[in-house]
Amino acid sequence: MKEILEELGTLGGVYHGCIVKEGNVLATTFPSLLNDNLTSIGKITDRIFKGAGSVKHSYDEIYFEMDENYLLGYPVDGGIVVLLLTGKDVNFALIHMTVKSAAPQISRELSSQIQEEPSPQPTIQRRTNQKIDQSLKPYLNEILEALTLQIGPVSRITMGEALKTWRSSFEPTRKNLPMLINILAEDIDDEASRQEFIDELSTLLGQ
Repeated sequence: MKEILEELGTLGGVYHGCIVKEGNVLATTFPSLLNDNLTSIGKITDRIFKGAGSVKHSYDEIYFEMDENYLLGYPVDGGIVVLLLTGKDVNFALIHMTVKSAAPQISRELSSQIQEEPSPQPTIQRRTNQKIDQSLKPYLNEILEALTLQIGPVSRITMGEALKTWRSSFEPTRKNLPMLINILAEDIDDEASRQEFIDELSTLLGQ
């Protein structure tokens, strides 16, 4: 299933993609830290498409505009939604046509995948009120710059999710910055890019 998303990623200006069904992220090329965000967006998009259908309107796509990107949503049969993060200078007609041509394969593969996979277990997240001291801002900016070099425009969102995880598990101090870097590194799929990210921040890691 991820192969389909990777093929869509070869289209000019498409950075990441995911497939969501009924609040579950079934396949994604986004960093895993963003799964909760993608689930929420997928639910909203699905409701919009269903709402349009209830008043006898039909929409084949929806655009969420951000500062430098679009998040495109495409409905597929069976309540499946394909979400793509793109640049603003993209060929929307080509992307639309490619997603629609891939829709039958997506439906077949997801039908098989859903039957094989067990139901996901709920997770409990520990909340914290620990605040990040302003003295850490230069270090966090340095980490964000290194992350952006590896994963591109989705880095700010990924960084935000990683900070939540970091704060819930560790005291947000200078000495615990290596823990934050490790959280982010685990979310970089490409091994060479992951190592380059770690090497770039070797000073903060104490190496």
